[in-house]
Amino acid sequence: MLGRFGKDAGSLLGVEIAHDSIRMLQVQRRQGRYRVLAWAQEALDVPLHADWSKDYQPLIKALRSAYLRSGCKRPQVAVALPGAEVICKVCSLPAGLTAAQLEERLLADAERLFPFPLEDLAMDFQVMGVSPQAEGHVDVLVAACRQRSLELLEQMFEEAGLQAVAVEVDSIALRRVLPAGNHALLRIESAGAALHTWSDTGLPQRQEVRFAPSEPCEARLERVAQLFHGATPQGLMVATQPIEPGWIDGLQQRLGIPCDQFRALHGVRGDVKELSLLAPSMALACGLALGGGQ
Repeated sequence: MLGRFGKDAGSLLGVEIAHDSIRMLQVQRRQGRYRVLAWAQEALDVPLHADWSKDYQPLIKALRSAYLRSGCKRPQVAVALPGAEVICKVCSLPAGLTAAQLEERLLADAERLFPFPLEDLAMDFQVMGVSPQAEGHVDVLVAACRQRSLELLEQMFEEAGLQAVAVEVDSIALRRVLPAGNHALLRIESAGAALHTWSDTGLPQRQEVRFAPSEPCEARLERVAQLFHGATPQGLMVATQPIEPGWIDGLQQRLGIPCDQFRALHGVRGDVKELSLLAPSMALACGLALGGGQ
C-alpha cells in the first residue's frame, strides 16, 4: 500500500498528522476542476514527540474530532508517512517489463537498495519514463518503508473510525499543489522547517531543521537558508502562517532566487480568500486529496 502515488486517491480525505494538529481536506472534481468539499484543523492538546507510536491515543481523539468537524461523509483517507520513515530512489530497469517483472527485479535488489529486512519491507514503484542515461531502459521511482510503520497507521485510523486506503510520500503529494516548473517548497512550522525539492528524474528530496523553543528568528532564518546548499530551484514557495516579519525578504537576499508566500492550492478552485488562508497549512492534506486526479 505504500506510495500508491495517488492513483486511486481521488475524492479521498487527505489527512496530515502535523506536529501540533490534525489537518484534513477533501476535494470534489466537477468538469475537470477541483473545489474544496470539506476541511478541518484540530489542534493537539500536547505537541507530538518524535516517536508518537508509543502512545497514539491523543491522536485518535483528535482524528475523530477533526473528522466530525469537517463534515466529510467518506471515512476512507489518504495519509503521508513522515519523510524520515520513507526512502525514495530512482532505479534504471530494462524497458518493456511488466509490472510483475519490475517488482521481481526490485525485490531481488531490495536488500542493497534499502536498509530494511525483506520480511519488514513495504515497497511501491512508478515508471517515470525513458531513462536519459541508459538506452533501452526506463527510470523507476521506488519508495520503501518498514511494514510495521504502515500497520501502525492502519491500526490508528481504524481505531478512530477511519480507513487508511492510500499511503504516500509527503514530497510526492506536495508537488501536486505547486505550479509547473522547478520550484522548491519550504514549509515552516512552529517546531521546525522542511525543504522539499525534486530532481530532474522526479526523485523527491526532503531536508529538515528543528527549532529550539527560544531560538531567535534571525538564527532560525540562517539555519533554514543553509538547507539550500547545493539546491538551485528557479523559485521558492514558502508555506507558513502566520509569516514571520522579514522571512520572505531575508530568504530572497540570502538565496538570490524569487521567494513568494504560498497562497494558492494549484489546481483547486473556490473562494480566493478562503483558499489563501487554507493554503499554507493545508498544502499536504490537499496534495493527498488530489492524488487520484493527476
